Amino acid sequence: MARARKSEPKADVAIVGAGMGGLIAAIEAAGKGARVTVLDKLGPMIGKGIKAHGFGWFGNETCRAGGGGLDHVEPEMPVEELLAMHLKQGWGRVDLELLRLFHERVLGDIRWLRDDLGLPFTSTGSLFGSILLQTVHVKGRGPGLMRFLYQAAEKRGIEIRFETKVLELLTGDLGEVIGLRARDAGGTRDIHAGAVVLAAGGFEGNNEMMLRYVGPQITYGAVISGCPTNTGDGHQMALEAGAQLTNMSVCHINTTNRLLSEGPTRRLRNIWPGGIYVNKEGQRFIDEGTADSDTLSNAIAYQPGSVAALIFDERARLMDPEAYAAYPYKDKLIRSAATIEELAETIEMPPAQLRRIVNEFNASVEGKAHRLETPPYYAYYPVVPGLNHTLGGVKINTAAQVIDRENRPIAGLYAAGSMVNWSFGKPFTVAGVTSYMGNYHIRSSKKGGALGGLSTALVFGRIAGERAAQAAIKKPKLRKS
Repeated sequence: MARARKSEPKADVAIVGAGMGGLIAAIEAAGKGARVTVLDKLGPMIGKGIKAHGFGWFGNETCRAGGGGLDHVEPEMPVEELLAMHLKQGWGRVDLELLRLFHERVLGDIRWLRDDLGLPFTSTGSLFGSILLQTVHVKGRGPGLMRFLYQAAEKRGIEIRFETKVLELLTGDLGEVIGLRARDAGGTRDIHAGAVVLAAGGFEGNNEMMLRYVGPQITYGAVISGCPTNTGDGHQMALEAGAQLTNMSVCHINTTNRLLSEGPTRRLRNIWPGGIYVNKEGQRFIDEGTADSDTLSNAIAYQPGSVAALIFDERARLMDPEAYAAYPYKDKLIRSAATIEELAETIEMPPAQLRRIVNEFNASVEGKAHRLETPPYYAYYPVVPGLNHTLGGVKINTAAQVIDRENRPIAGLYAAGSMVNWSFGKPFTVAGVTSYMGNYHIRSSKKGGALGGLSTALVFGRIAGERAAQAAIKKPKLRKS
């Protein structure tokens, strides 16, 4: 970490990362009267090559998010009830102060985004199991959200420097953060600021960090379905400043395939619970009746070759024929056959073994589950775990200040977005598989509601921008002309 002498700042607030968290922080800080500079190592998330949704495309997390998670603006569950759910599913080891703040603010912050800033939404209905969800997305999805945030930043006079990589933080004699060092096509330069906000994304694209914090099975067993450009730059800068990191082993993993399109737990969500998952040796490895999508995806990472097959029959397919008809790349990913033995041969699995597993499953079926006995039979193969993004990160307080390893705020340093860990408790086990589902999935409503990366980036981005601006503007000499 570089040492620097205090000098006249060139910005009130400098922000690392031009995603949802960073741009919301910039808009809020500018609204409080601060001069704001945003730096991002990538280029703009608009134009050719930027896709609205789906894995494998160029873009930051906000661009890829699809604009969901900002969909509920009226409360349906009391905050205390939500906190009780967090405690239960997080084994009692969650940050209740941050969680309470999030749930108390999130609906109002979404209304601010929609009504005050004017973000346009579009609404669609979708069936999730037996529950009809009213899914609201930002118009234009991820790229539409990015375009809107750029325009909002431009209206407020915010400077955004693309293709500018932040190398390290600058600190004063007492360890306070007073700016940053960055490199662009013109060379390396120091940017002094009254406060710095880190919003640089996760670290799923950094194998060294993944191995250190998450372990080899996920690092090598999962494919990156998120942003390979997220390399933990903000985490490392924060560490050098003395920051405390927490829950770094937690990742959001979902099913995908070798083509990096959405896997069956997303696009075939009404079909996959009617089938069984087997590994490439023909062994069933999880109780599908108790497994959520994250648990299932984690489990696949630990199977031979980190692959699995979803086996289902015609009755299961007819549970959602429209989703099946619309699923992309069916001809490359889904095989069908008149018998289980013929199906096994299409995916190079021992026929007798697969028949035995299906017979055992059929004999044990109870309740609402149905037997696999209606031909034709289908195999989605291979299903692989896709690493959407990491979830562990820097610890912050309710003012979005980064907390050091002695539980004290680091002066001048704030954080927001997916590099902040805000809710996860101890992992728990379902069907013999470790899962981290529990806090990330808490909704503000029984029918859906605000949750996930965009809404948390919104809430803590606003807080970080406001508090950073307040801290920077009140510093002596800062407004000297």
